[in-house]
Amino acid sequence: MFRRAGRVRAVRSSGLDAALAHALTEPITNALAGARLREVGRTVSVGQEFSVAGDENRPDGLLWHGVNLSPISATGLALDEFGRYVAARSRRCSSVVGERAAVEKLWGSLSDQWGPAVREYRWSQPLLVAEGDAAVGPSGLRAALPGEEAAVFPAAVAMFREEVGVDPLLGDGGRSYRARVDGLIHYGRTYVVIEDGEVLFKADVGALFGPVAQIHGVWVRPDQRGRGLGRTAMADLVRQVRRDHAPQVTLYVNDFNEPARRAYAAAGFRQVGELSTILF
Repeated sequence: MFRRAGRVRAVRSSGLDAALAHALTEPITNALAGARLREVGRTVSVGQEFSVAGDENRPDGLLWHGVNLSPISATGLALDEFGRYVAARSRRCSSVVGERAAVEKLWGSLSDQWGPAVREYRWSQPLLVAEGDAAVGPSGLRAALPGEEAAVFPAAVAMFREEVGVDPLLGDGGRSYRARVDGLIHYGRTYVVIEDGEVLFKADVGALFGPVAQIHGVWVRPDQRGRGLGRTAMADLVRQVRRDHAPQVTLYVNDFNEPARRAYAAAGFRQVGELSTILF
């Protein structure tokens, strides 16, 4: 995406270790982008999706410019430079996401060109981390098993439509989204409560980065809401994810989603930061 000019250039294999170390200075904030950096780091895609500002061995900031546009622990100067470079190119991402102050500064360079295409601004998304061990009652939560994809997929689609506001079945008929759902189940990263073959609760470990497991895709079937299932299952989820994946369990939530925020608080989550998402 970026030409090698000025202080911004594509992340190269020679600078990958420094880039990962830079992202790991704030693993909770950078979990989503950092997980993608680790995933593509040894492939040709790394230079197509990630750029660095400053010395590649001592970055002033990184930028993920794949399906998301996301600044990674970038200084104010790096954000200005990223903004100029991105503004000169066509938009490829479906969202801008990251730490709120960084997104606000980056958006200052992009709003004139990209503003008319914005579908929704979600400026305040509290970033939460689970602390301690909340009391866990019986929830029936467990990792989804290979072979249960047909039961999980409709719940995942319902969650995506409700949370993101678009239909993941559009475009390629849902093939790429189905592959994502199947992959999470294969790697033991989807957790469910299932009764009579129906998913009542679902949550995914959407990103793993260093000591952090970031939870995505939390969904409670509408007829089960308000009965305490979300709170109980989330507390159990923290215990199981710590056991299975990583010691720090995090998530972010829209500030206006009061029922979810109450459930997360009851499950032992507290706010440690604030993210923003701009959806196209």
